[in-house]
Amino acid sequence: MKIFILVVGLLELLVGSVLLINPRLMAAYKKANNALLTTARMYGAAASSIGIFAVYIFSNYENSVLHEPFLIVFAVFHFLVSLAIIISFFLKQTRDLKIAILHALFCVITVYFLLNQ
Repeated sequence: MKIFILVVGLLELLVGSVLLINPRLMAAYKKANNALLTTARMYGAAASSIGIFAVYIFSNYENSVLHEPFLIVFAVFHFLVSLAIIISFFLKQTRDLKIAILHALFCVITVYFLLNQ
């Protein structure tokens, strides 16, 4: 669980920072309009926050009181991001479900750790 938290946390921190600072560095946002760039930056802020929380949990892993609240927040974040992308897919606002599948996988793994701690 500790390695999962660190790896996913660093990934969220990296992607979140890129989206917050300059979303156009990502291929999907090269030609994005201002509203989409703002939305990407908002996701970047949320992902960066989750990433910072994960790194904090990793560095204070001995404090098991923090595990359950973190795993709940982590699972909810990944579930809702996945759900948002799936809704957009069914509304024909996106054609790509890869990120939704990735976040759903992170959610499932997080719930597994939550139930088996």
